[in-house]
Amino acid sequence: MSDDGIQLSPQLMDDLREALKKQDPRTSDETMAMQYLVASAGMMLSDMNNPQMNKKDALNDLAGFMTHVFEYMEAQKPQMPPQQDAFGVWKPKS
Repeated sequence: MSDDGIQLSPQLMDDLREALKKQDPRTSDETMAMQYLVASAGMMLSDMNNPQMNKKDALNDLAGFMTHVFEYMEAQKPQMPPQQDAFGVWKPKS
């Protein structure tokens, strides 16, 4: 493993989803799965025993990091052209 940071991949996401489904089948719902992931991070941070760590600052850093990843991933998606307004009336052929 390199020291270049974390390595996210579709395979990792699939593995996490499968592990969550083994714990709780309701995590087939992606919102429930995300709740588990976020709660797990909070639980791990709370369990850390490092007197030099400011856990509240670490929590804010993690929230900021999640926002950064979200914004990066959203920017990678293909941009859809803006929708144009439709006008007129459609009438079926008789």
